[in-house]
This record gives sequence, C-alpha cells and structure tokens, in this order.
Amino acid sequence: MYTRRDSFAMTPCWYRGDHQPVGRRRREEDGSILCTCRHCRKEIRSREGKTWRLAEGLDLDALAASCMSSHFSVIDAIGGMVIARYPLPEGADEDDIAAFRDRIIEKHGIAPGDDLEVRLISHEAMQGKRH
Repeated sequence: MYTRRDSFAMTPCWYRGDHQPVGRRRREEDGSILCTCRHCRKEIRSREGKTWRLAEGLDLDALAASCMSSHFSVIDAIGGMVIARYPLPEGADEDDIAAFRDRIIEKHGIAPGDDLEVRLISHEAMQGKRH
C-alpha cells in the first residue's frame, strides 16, 4: 500500500525564469558560456555571464550576431525579447556610436538596472566567430 505522499515544489527558475549557475562552466566556440542551473539542473547558457537562459531554447544573441550589419538591439532581458533594432550609420566613429546609443537610451527611457538593455551587435567582431 502506498502511504507516503511525495510533493514536488516548483523551482524558483520555473516561476521567474531566473536560472542560477552552479558547477563547472565551459565556453562554446561562439563565445557563450554553458553551465547547469542550481535549481532545475538543466543546461543553461549565457553570453555575457549575467543573464542565464535554457540552453535548448532560442538564443536571441546568437541569432542577432549572425546578421550581416552592425546594429544596436534594445532587449527585454527578463522576457528574452528584442524590442527594437537600430542599424549603425555608415562610417560612424566611436563618438557617433556613443551619441547614437545615448539617443536610443533616452528614446526608450532605459535606466541602469532596468529590465531593458541596449546591446551593440558588431558585425566585425562576429566575423571571426562564424562557422
């Protein structure tokens, strides 16, 4: 007779999607970091080491890196969605790029520590990482 009831609690990452790495980390050829989530024990991936997502899901950063032009992406880090993309003007120098980034931050009302992030996807930096 079965007398003991097993109850399974849902992990914090199931509720919030907030995976926390544990154990050994390994770097992939494309620069992303793979590890295991301490709560759900599934394989997770991060490109910058801050935000971790399930490894078997769609990697928006890798998808954006495969494009043929440099651009800024406005990303909802919690939801894992690209809100907007802004291609860089031809022949833009460092100062032009910094000013363009500031205009994007102002347009979207992004504050430090916010869920929205502005990321520069540089075509030149990604050319060497392609297969």
